[in-house]
Amino acid sequence: MSTWIPAAHSEPFVGGIVHPTLYLWDAWSYLDGDKIHLYCLAVSRTDSEGRRLDPAKRNERPFHVRHFVSSDDAKTWTDAGCFQEPTTGSSSFDSRTLWSGSIAPLADGNKLVAYTGVRENGPDLTFQQSIGLAISRDGSRIDHRYKEPISCCYRDWQTITDLGYYLGDKSGLGHQSGEAGGPILAWRDPFVFVEDDLIHLFWGAKVGSHQSALAHALINKADSGFEMSRLCEPVTVPDGHEFTQLELPKILYDGERGRYYLLISTCNRLFEGQTDAEVDKRVRLYSSSSLNGPWLPDGKDGSTILRDDRHMFGLTVLDADFERGELRCIAPYTDAADERLRLTLSEPFAVKLRSAA
Repeated sequence: MSTWIPAAHSEPFVGGIVHPTLYLWDAWSYLDGDKIHLYCLAVSRTDSEGRRLDPAKRNERPFHVRHFVSSDDAKTWTDAGCFQEPTTGSSSFDSRTLWSGSIAPLADGNKLVAYTGVRENGPDLTFQQSIGLAISRDGSRIDHRYKEPISCCYRDWQTITDLGYYLGDKSGLGHQSGEAGGPILAWRDPFVFVEDDLIHLFWGAKVGSHQSALAHALINKADSGFEMSRLCEPVTVPDGHEFTQLELPKILYDGERGRYYLLISTCNRLFEGQTDAEVDKRVRLYSSSSLNGPWLPDGKDGSTILRDDRHMFGLTVLDADFERGELRCIAPYTDAADERLRLTLSEPFAVKLRSAA
């Protein structure tokens, strides 16, 4: 394990997770019997010389995926250490850093891990993203990482843009200043959803320099690992004009009612370098009778379930009680939260499903 990744904290965390040595953000999880596996992005609070790292500058450091486990229904959490780290010092698609992803059990008992790899490509092209896959046998570590991404914004540029997705000029893909005056490239945050042994991937994308979308692909098991059988056309939501970035999608299914739910985190950033005080961040909820949409707002206020004043972003659903019309969630606190809670994980809280009422 790399020296820049702190060892697991020895004491359990009660309720939320305020980690003494790590900044934490973006969360995903899965339920394995009575055990909850929780994952998030993480970076050390200090640099190699022990100086405090400014949270706003964390993109200058490589991230890792942190793993926490609860066996008492999220009352306490154990730090299980590093789950995944970038392939630094190589030409790999994840050589610069890792961004968010997901994990889901497969029929053979293995867990399919999907994640965002960011390539090391010089001082300016710092956000060149690909969708990577890996296998974990028990959810505690990566047992096999596939060397080639399932989708790469550079390698697959023509195929992606022919379907109506937006990627900036190929020569400047992933530029730190953004795309055509807008936010940075978006081809990230894959979510695995398995239905009837068919593997779906959903992730955050764009249809314009300032217009977000949901990407959807179908994945097949192949002799060499996995292959994309189809990249579908971009999916948009009715209130998509209210935000410019769609991130961290998650799909849930209520089998009794035949209802799908889509959770996304959004912001209305107009350009890179814009201060956080000028940016509105929300978590939104939609529902549909079909996995292909259309997705209709299902929040308590349109699609919104968490407003910017809660300072939460990138939540995960620990479990769903569709009979009661309720999701139990955990969310990271953003940089805008008070100093003690900034870049920590909240205690569990409930989200009501309007369409289930």
